[in-house]
Amino acid sequence: TKKGYPDPVSLEMFIPTFEGTAAQYLLRVVSDSWVGVEVVYPISLEATKIPEHVAVDTDLIDLTPLPTTALQDEKYEQLFSRIETFNPVQTQLFHVLYHTDDPVLLGAPTGSGKTAVGELAILRMKRRHLNGICVYIAPLKSLARERLKEWRQRFGGPPMHWNVLELSGDTHHDRKALEKADILVCTPEKYDLISRGWRGDCTTDDENKRSFVKRVRLLVIDEIHLLGEERGAVLEAIVSRTRFISRSLQQQMTKQVVDSTSELVRIVGLSTAVANPLDLADWIGIKTEGTHPWVRRGLYNFRPSIRPVQTFVHVQGYPGKHYCPRMATMNKPCYAAIKQHSPDRPSLIFVASRRQTRLTAFDLISLAAGDENPKVFLGCDDAYIDAITTSIQDEALRHTITFGIGLHHAGLSSSDRDVVERLYLSGEIRVLVATATLAWGVNLPARLVIVKGTEYFDGKSSRYVDYPLTDVLQMIGRAGRPGFDIEGTAVVMVESSKKSFYKKFLYTPFPVESCLRERLCENLNAEIAAGTVSSLIDAVGYLTWTFFARRVKANPSYYGAASSSAEDIQDFLTIVASETLDMLKQQGCITINEHEEVRSTALGKASCEYYLDHKTVKQMLFGIQECSKIVLLEQSNVESSENRNPDAQLHAFVRPKRLEEVSVAWILYTLCCTHEFDELPVRHNEEYLNEELSDSLMWGPDTSKVLSKDGKKGYTDQEVYADPHTKGFLLVQAYLERAKLPISDYVNDSKTVIDNIPRLLAAMQFIASREVTTDLSFDVFCQLGRTKQLFSMRSTPRSHPASQLPGMNEATLNELMNKSSPRERSNLPGQLWRLRQLCRTDVANAMKKCRKGMFKADFKTILDSLYAMPLITLNSSKVYHEIDKQTGKSVGTLKLSLQVDRQKNQLTSKDDFSSLALVLGSFESKRLLAQSEISISRHGTWSVEKEIQFDWKMANDDGGSDGGRVILRLIVDSVRGLDTEIVIGLK
Repeated sequence: TKKGYPDPVSLEMFIPTFEGTAAQYLLRVVSDSWVGVEVVYPISLEATKIPEHVAVDTDLIDLTPLPTTALQDEKYEQLFSRIETFNPVQTQLFHVLYHTDDPVLLGAPTGSGKTAVGELAILRMKRRHLNGICVYIAPLKSLARERLKEWRQRFGGPPMHWNVLELSGDTHHDRKALEKADILVCTPEKYDLISRGWRGDCTTDDENKRSFVKRVRLLVIDEIHLLGEERGAVLEAIVSRTRFISRSLQQQMTKQVVDSTSELVRIVGLSTAVANPLDLADWIGIKTEGTHPWVRRGLYNFRPSIRPVQTFVHVQGYPGKHYCPRMATMNKPCYAAIKQHSPDRPSLIFVASRRQTRLTAFDLISLAAGDENPKVFLGCDDAYIDAITTSIQDEALRHTITFGIGLHHAGLSSSDRDVVERLYLSGEIRVLVATATLAWGVNLPARLVIVKGTEYFDGKSSRYVDYPLTDVLQMIGRAGRPGFDIEGTAVVMVESSKKSFYKKFLYTPFPVESCLRERLCENLNAEIAAGTVSSLIDAVGYLTWTFFARRVKANPSYYGAASSSAEDIQDFLTIVASETLDMLKQQGCITINEHEEVRSTALGKASCEYYLDHKTVKQMLFGIQECSKIVLLEQSNVESSENRNPDAQLHAFVRPKRLEEVSVAWILYTLCCTHEFDELPVRHNEEYLNEELSDSLMWGPDTSKVLSKDGKKGYTDQEVYADPHTKGFLLVQAYLERAKLPISDYVNDSKTVIDNIPRLLAAMQFIASREVTTDLSFDVFCQLGRTKQLFSMRSTPRSHPASQLPGMNEATLNELMNKSSPRERSNLPGQLWRLRQLCRTDVANAMKKCRKGMFKADFKTILDSLYAMPLITLNSSKVYHEIDKQTGKSVGTLKLSLQVDRQKNQLTSKDDFSSLALVLGSFESKRLLAQSEISISRHGTWSVEKEIQFDWKMANDDGGSDGGRVILRLIVDSVRGLDTEIVIGLK
């Protein structure tokens, strides 16, 4: 590890325990570099309660395969036209799936037909609830895309014509589309976020905002055993909330008869075999105790041996202390394994990183060339593959694919991935080297699977850690897919000291433990913001719904409970809930009054609505407060040219260049320093790449350079470059500057960072909009809007707004302004806005007067781009106030009539979802009075009527020496240089 003192290092080891084991183990830690540096630490097992092992395995009954005609519906039978009968697992589950509404937990090895099990549950749900929605939870976006692609063909086309939508971090649908959906394919985080607002009151008054969540009647969770990994806390939140919603809706449906033995929302969990299926089953609603006939109905936990295609697994050990040299020693055995087990059939090699995909492929090519047959893995002629390489963007892939070896990782473009998958499925390339995430995503068959190393680099702990056994089993499961092979072979290459462990425990199911404790603050905060939890008692009640509570009872020592007695469990859950509420209170997410009532704050609602770490929102608030200080300092250094009198019309809103740059840099630095980027990977030796990249960017690793008067950065500790937040800030700068990234791994990292920035900016705006009593909160809110513009246009504060027009810059705009009208001066602020106010004919004539060759694009292209920018005109404004009868406060109302003019640009055929922010601030202290937003996505000329309410007393008290003035600013989120403002009198 590279982590230095005093950072702690967490290590995880498996040790054997038996009944009658000695009361303690001795752990000896010895340095491999320094003599005499060692310590012996006793680990007591005296108070440790070894959890009972209850074997719950389901026998596969020898049943006659059930024909698809058992569906008794012609349309449904057409969906399964590719098969005549269901396989043994599907046959055994058919009755429970298709003729009952009981929850189902299926534990079975990869390739057992679990997808069809989920499909049968969907058909049952649609028979019972025609308008019901099925939510399918996929652990990864790649798996969600694969399932969406398959189900859109099967369910979206004839005969069903159902509406199948994907909800992941890459997609966005409006409420109307979601209301019409029949099947939603989601990632856990996306559905967790959406279902938080099921009441419609998380942060909005719109009660119907997410009412479609109440129409969900089936929840299918694929790979539910991932509950025991880091993201498992999200699955716990989803299932616990779904069951709570189901019970709440059942209580409301007093007029409708509901089967008392089943819940309104059916949950189907799909998994590999697990060691503690009873806890999982009880958690999703299966009755596991009692003597009733339906006890354990729906629980199926098959052994790995029932896999329809027999798989032979070879575990090989390789010595070597260091990761990279050990990976290199595995390349020749990889080549030998392919030659031995799958010389002319598809082979799949799983590696830990994109870099390893390239290195492995290059070595395989060299080894094949050494055998004087470099294209042994190519299944087509050279001319065909050479023609395909012309369409491939990735340079390494373009080289390896000509030798019959494909690469597959997240850094490839979607078109490159599609080409590789097509060639591999058709047998035109026989070897595919992929990162481990492919095991969960695309269903690509292989006769031979090689797991080349069972470790990966964990950016959070900055060291190599082992894959979970479930991941290794998933990779092995890709060998010998049903319908393609009669048998499969898997070769697992491990570090030599781990060979015995993998041989013994590879097919021994480990108990699934809860990871809720690490994310309990976020989950509980979401329930408080939604109104589900409003006291400590409610919080403890919420915990009793979770898988966490069931595992605490089964394995108290693992979680820190005194024993498994009901009293100790209740005390433990109370302590956990109380500590969590205290942490949320410290971060400003909740308040607790003297009656012990818990209420969500603006920070808590921001964390819930924008899916943030509970500590992030306080960091954002600090960033906003510091930004207001920076704005105050910069404004004091420039002479004020602000108009002090009420205006008759809008004028350009322009800030000093330094103030603009300093505030934007600070905002972006604040976002990158939040906990949202704690796990951005900084790989081996990337700190040196970060330092080189830093030297070529405008601000460097932090804001010291841009904040200094002389523009020189101060001392920078070298360890800063190994920090993930520094890397995030550098990637943001590189994105805005369109700078070249050092290696291809940074491209995917950059996408991860940039995809998160709009959400974090929106959260920061939400928090800033609640800071109405802070001086300069008006200016800070406007600067957040300016930052949003930079990301929309992908430009820097240093670039001139004229560069948004093709073939133009600041000099050409000044020249054009001089030629357009003698009254306009090029040194006046807001040239682009002034140019946009002129009619098209006048601008065209002025362009003809300019010297030849000055513009780098043709006149029509420039004019089309200019007039596609929205021009906002204020037709009228009226201010009045009244007393709110409920609160007794004096409320002002600003009634506006705006005109929007946008011409359609032929170069952009789609609407760009632009919006206009209307920001109202007090005159003297620049406090935010109100803000609103209107959509200006369509084209043409139209009028908009808008009313904005504000605190009349605050506006008057802060309205200047003679009183009665406010400032209205209009900020377009997608274009720079067209922002306007007006001073409005209140008298």
